Amino acid sequence: MRSSVLAISAAALLLLGAAPAPVAYRLTPVIEAGALQALEVEIALAGDADGETRIQLPERWAGTGELYKQVHGFTAEGAQVSDDGPTVRVLRHAPGAPLMVRYRVRAAYEDEPGRNASKANPIVRPGWFYAMGEGLFATPEGREHARATFAWGPLPAGWKAASDLEQLAANRGLVEDVVESTSIGGPDLRIITRTVQGAPLRIALRGNWPARDEAVAELAARIVEASGRFWGDPGRPYLLTIGPLVAAGGTTTNGTGRGDGFAVLSTDDVDLTKEAFFLSHEYQHSWISNRIGGLPDRDEALDYWLTEGFTDHYASRNLLRGGVWSLSDVLSKDNEILARYASSPARNMTAAEYMPVFWTNQDAGQAPYDRGRLLALVLDAELRRAGGVRLDDVMLAQKREAAANAAAGRRVTAAQLFPVVYHRLTGRHPAALIERHVMRAEPIVLPPDVYGPCVVVRSLEIPSFDRGFDGAKSAETGVITGVDPNGPAYAAGLRDGMKRLGREGGKEGDSRVEIGYRVADAAGERLIRYRPEGRGRLGLQQLELKPGLSPAAEEACVRGILGG
Repeated sequence: MRSSVLAISAAALLLLGAAPAPVAYRLTPVIEAGALQALEVEIALAGDADGETRIQLPERWAGTGELYKQVHGFTAEGAQVSDDGPTVRVLRHAPGAPLMVRYRVRAAYEDEPGRNASKANPIVRPGWFYAMGEGLFATPEGREHARATFAWGPLPAGWKAASDLEQLAANRGLVEDVVESTSIGGPDLRIITRTVQGAPLRIALRGNWPARDEAVAELAARIVEASGRFWGDPGRPYLLTIGPLVAAGGTTTNGTGRGDGFAVLSTDDVDLTKEAFFLSHEYQHSWISNRIGGLPDRDEALDYWLTEGFTDHYASRNLLRGGVWSLSDVLSKDNEILARYASSPARNMTAAEYMPVFWTNQDAGQAPYDRGRLLALVLDAELRRAGGVRLDDVMLAQKREAAANAAAGRRVTAAQLFPVVYHRLTGRHPAALIERHVMRAEPIVLPPDVYGPCVVVRSLEIPSFDRGFDGAKSAETGVITGVDPNGPAYAAGLRDGMKRLGREGGKEGDSRVEIGYRVADAAGERLIRYRPEGRGRLGLQQLELKPGLSPAAEEACVRGILGG
């Protein structure tokens, strides 16, 4: 948008008293010497009426700080620029003046990113880019809820690009939606489109993957359709972006829900058709949390028991609804969660204890997910036993109430709203359970009828889980570290100093499942397998289908679980 046009528009709006023009974003890949060097961001906006506009640069997201260090060459046409610390640029200008902000975001990685890459740092490589909006876009302070538009600048010859921001106008998007976005591009980008519930579902990916693109698209379409039917919403444009990470040092899959899309960063050895739960979890974020009340401005992980744990719950339920998973598949995932929950070093951490280390301690970071998932099962069984209202009814009612709150300008977060809606619909108070099991870490015990008469809840005692070395540090450094001479890893042949090439198999927290590590040392490369059995004993619950259950009886059981 040209400055002259902006000046006329701003003047007309001031005279007519109309709503301010949208904040207009444009993103352009910058090619120099035949390779991508940066992403240029342009922001056209009318300055604040008092003659001072503050621009907030990317700062911190998902545990990664100093995101502003990738921002270079910040300028603003129509204003004088000064710094207020490293993250804020102060623009001084004539009242309401048209402004054009420009800056470039350069690479955070010198090589192709691997399994330890932070999703917050934009990936800018010679032949492709992948960026979350939190690390890419600056915002004018105080305008998070202002209307926004988006456009691509000129793309390099032969390049393709995709962003959920292309759907911004259809969704009447705001500045905060620009920040919560994903963009990907490159000459080898592939874009597949499916129509689901009358709306386009796009899958944008690059790299070489074990699964065919069409198979990934088919799985995504089934997840989108089943979830949309449950939540009672019509189809709407949606984008799944898939960016590859180098697989050296181990496998990882990272996802981020975007509201109108979800973003995947994964090592390229992952078969995404076998990651249905992961994909379904991220898609549930289209509703949980923003469309049921949203997260607080601070300490959002305190609410993850709902916004992540219940997301896990509905990831499984909607896979079952859509026929992607069987009941046995659901129970297998539950058993994985139960084993991890029982063996977690963070099991007895209160919320106040896990919050300070949430982003740096893997066990602490997992705690609210698993507590929330198991709490959802307990509440669902309680309501099924009572008859009448189900947990599904509560969540759908909460979605409607959150929409009414938003329309009225009321701010009630998802975790604040849930107990209110739950009590109103059921006459029961869940706050005490939440306080005991999530905040104070009292153990969650599943009732015998957690899934009705078709599923048996068994209490087992197994060897405690012991990897036998420092798994987190070894994964981070790529070198086996902290091997316990008296542990199972040492007995199997693992030694400090070996190069960690990757992990094969195993289930976190479950000593019954063999785990393998591909390593290399002076003797060469090899795979070392063992059972991660510690010297202690661990009690845990596990679920299984009732023996001798006929297909017809199992189908009836599934209908009962899903509420008919």
